Amino acid sequence: MKLQKAKRVMWGLFGAMGVSMILAGLLGSMPLALLSAILLLAFIRYSFSHWRCPHCGEYLGRVGKGIQLCPYCHERLDK
Repeated sequence: MKLQKAKRVMWGLFGAMGVSMILAGLLGSMPLALLSAILLLAFIRYSFSHWRCPHCGEYLGRVGKGIQLCPYCHERLDK
C-alpha cells in the first residue's frame, strides 16, 4: 500500500534527522547540523507530496494511528 510505504519512508527520514541532530550536538559538527536541516526539508517535502489520500488526493496532515478514514472523502485508507 502506498500510504504504508510513505509512512516508512517518512519515519526513516525522521529517524535519520534525529540521529544527525544528536551527533551534531554532541560533536559540534556544522556539516551534521546542515545534514539535519536538509533531512528536515526532505521530510517536509516528501510528506506533502506522498502523504495523501489514495482516493481524493487530499493531504492527510496529522492522521493518527487509529484513523482509518480520510477526513475529506471518508473513504477507507487501508484499501
